[in-house]
Amino acid sequence: LLNKIFVFFISATFILLAYIFLYLSSKIIYKEEILINISKGTNLNKIVDLILTDENYLNKKIYSFYIKGFNFYFDTIKFGEYKIDKNLNLIQITNIISQPSNVYREFTIIGGWQNYQLEKLIQKKFNESYVIKYTDIIADTYKYQLHNNLEEIYQLMKKTKDKFYYKYKDNKLLKKYSIDEIMIIASLVEKEAKTKNDIRLISSVIINRLDNNLKLEVDATTIFSITKGEYKLNRKLTYKDLKINDSFNTYFIRGLPPEPICFVSRKTIEIILENYKSDYLFYFFDQKNNKHTFSKTYKEHKKLLNEYRKNE
Repeated sequence: LLNKIFVFFISATFILLAYIFLYLSSKIIYKEEILINISKGTNLNKIVDLILTDENYLNKKIYSFYIKGFNFYFDTIKFGEYKIDKNLNLIQITNIISQPSNVYREFTIIGGWQNYQLEKLIQKKFNESYVIKYTDIIADTYKYQLHNNLEEIYQLMKKTKDKFYYKYKDNKLLKKYSIDEIMIIASLVEKEAKTKNDIRLISSVIINRLDNNLKLEVDATTIFSITKGEYKLNRKLTYKDLKINDSFNTYFIRGLPPEPICFVSRKTIEIILENYKSDYLFYFFDQKNNKHTFSKTYKEHKKLLNEYRKNE
């Protein structure tokens, strides 16, 4: 009798284990790719319910037994957002959620953006307000995960800027100007330049004028002295605007403004740090031909500008 009971017990156990293995390895959970979000602190039973929304009590118990054993003996189940491909079984799904989140979202800041534009994006994506200074970050595309908060994303952006400038620690311009000053120069160029060649030439004009102790006379700084980056100025500048007594207005002050006037892109900074050399001291934007015209002397600049205005 005892032998029969023992054989029955072994057989039942074998059948049960075979069923469990067959269920875990062959049961297809999702017919389409889906995203699941495991919040921080979610217990394993709730994770089972999250994955097996349409399964019966027995199958949920089987998976609960497996996932608890996996979590204890093999690897810890993580929290975060996960992309689960179609036609995966429960063993494969468990392996995925025991790894860091595999879903990244993107947060793109455009070079030349003002504060109000970034604040609008942050409000749209995160439904929060968060102030970021122009000097703190580089305009770029940043990848983050759903569980990251704005402070974590901000620290990521600051770290990216620090790594970027570390690569250029021996750059000649960074021996001459501080990182903050390069950010200020780059912000002026960002608002003025239209092309890569513009970036090279306009940055050379700014540096040449600084070297010669000339006022920079950059229109974008006058606009910023009016808007402070809070809105778009929907009118042309006047001669009265150029005389505004403001620390950002480079028609009024000599040297650089105290801070950048916009967010600056990685590419703009990279081109500026090439330290392109020219003899130009002046430029203006030719709207008719959609390009900048550069001059080496004030006499030449005035002549070209007068000719342009006559043909407007």
